[in-house]
Amino acid sequence: MAAASGAVSDGHRWRPGDPLVVTEVWHGHLWSAIPHTLVSADETGHVTYLAPDAVGAYATSRGVPGRAHLSRGERKLAALQTLVYRVVEAPHHFAPLASLHFFRPGSWARVNLGWSADRSQFLGWYVNFEVPYQLVDHGLQTMDLVLDMLVTPDRTWRWKDRDEFDDALARGILSADIAATLEAEAAQVIDQVERRQGPFADAWPGWRPDPRWSTPLLAPQLRADGTAWLVNAGP
Repeated sequence: MAAASGAVSDGHRWRPGDPLVVTEVWHGHLWSAIPHTLVSADETGHVTYLAPDAVGAYATSRGVPGRAHLSRGERKLAALQTLVYRVVEAPHHFAPLASLHFFRPGSWARVNLGWSADRSQFLGWYVNFEVPYQLVDHGLQTMDLVLDMLVTPDRTWRWKDRDEFDDALARGILSADIAATLEAEAAQVIDQVERRQGPFADAWPGWRPDPRWSTPLLAPQLRADGTAWLVNAGP
């Protein structure tokens, strides 16, 4: 496996098959670090592949005292609001899935296609609403904004974590004006879904990764015990 060390050459230009890291940063704290493989990069954005055996590092409420009784969504919001969390290493979304990720400049939504780990079954699209990405030395940086959308293979869509998003707004974790921004972004995504355009085009579910690609690893500083993390695990 190749280490996604963060070395970038030629002005943040990577070649297809190169490893890079997608990170999330929340109020100055590294929030996740996930090793991807570059599929393509041009003026329309970056497309990356996340292998089913790729292991990332994540901020989480797991193991933080006083949170065991909370729901998954409540634990997530507690970590975001208090900046008290632990760091764990696990496969992406804690499940062995293969996924293709579409990052578009200025977009508040990342569209992902997902397959079973053996790539025998296309599972649909997952739309992650997040801060528009930027290029950094190790790869791409963004931040999840709680709200998501699920799109089935037949292109039926529904919200995911809408209650948690509304709660994040009510508690001041996210700014009130972000709601209108994401609603506008969602309308564009839904239009793409209905028109079968962009990541929702008919050809993409048949995409396959280059069999020569190896699964990248996180560099030591980005691993759960690495120096990039500002961990506050509470009492």
